[in-house]
Amino acid sequence: MRRIFLATITLVQLAGCSGIQVNQDYAPGTRLDALQTFQWTTDTQPATGDLRIDNPLRDARIRAAVERVLAGKGLTRSQDGTADFGIRYQYSLRQKIESSGASSGIGFGFGRYSRHAGIAIGTGDSIREYDEVSLVIDFLEKDSEKLLWRGTGTQRFRQYDDPVKAESDINNLVEKILEQFPPRP
Repeated sequence: MRRIFLATITLVQLAGCSGIQVNQDYAPGTRLDALQTFQWTTDTQPATGDLRIDNPLRDARIRAAVERVLAGKGLTRSQDGTADFGIRYQYSLRQKIESSGASSGIGFGFGRYSRHAGIAIGTGDSIREYDEVSLVIDFLEKDSEKLLWRGTGTQRFRQYDDPVKAESDINNLVEKILEQFPPRP
């Protein structure tokens, strides 16, 4: 019984972590490893009109997570405006549709007096809508705001009634995105 419980807990944890898809883009040859100090290009994320996104608590969580992860990589936030690069982010939702797809099956049956066989083919009748969240983190040249590096993470959007869980998921998303920085040759 204990083994089943531990296996179930492990599977739930792995399933919770595996839903994030990340990617990055940058101009080859850019000296991203030379960047040491950063500053935010805006004080808050620009309003989108969607109350699920325009949340000052989420904004603070994202910024704190970015600063914490970058500090762990040896980068520091500039307090005097002399940063090597600027950071901005965009948090957005889009509606997605998923289908269970086509299914098929073969069945055989034996009755009291005869044998029967059949084939069944079905179409996926399960179609669901869901929201997917994208977090895009941009690193920009200090003066020109030319894009140096972009990291993107996507996952299913969730609404939380527990702020600790909300913060944990934001931290996980930001960590996965910034694991890609600096890019490895």
